[in-house]
Amino acid sequence: MIDTGITIKLYSFSELSEEAKRKAIEAHREFELSIMEPNDFITGIAEYDTPEELQKTYEEQYNYYLMNDEPIIENIEANDYLFFENGEIAHIIRYFGETHFIFKDTEYIIKTEKNM
Repeated sequence: MIDTGITIKLYSFSELSEEAKRKAIEAHREFELSIMEPNDFITGIAEYDTPEELQKTYEEQYNYYLMNDEPIIENIEANDYLFFENGEIAHIIRYFGETHFIFKDTEYIIKTEKNM
């Protein structure tokens, strides 16, 4: 290992400034809405799984995510994302108690977490 002496600071959502939180929320909202589709709401109950009902549920959920920060923040916190100071998400992967940070195609172990 080569120690370059470079420090890259990563922050949890709660540690971000209000401006950085807003940036993180809006970026994650855009992502969540881009992957949402009517089939995400299949219940397994035939009367609710008609194309019309799925479209209706999809539109309701889409609008809910579009207009409310709460589900976006809950998703960010549940996934324990890390961010740069300006609110941009950092590319991290968690493996069995270790957090790996990917930067320019190089993977760095940045933190050892307590065993869960």
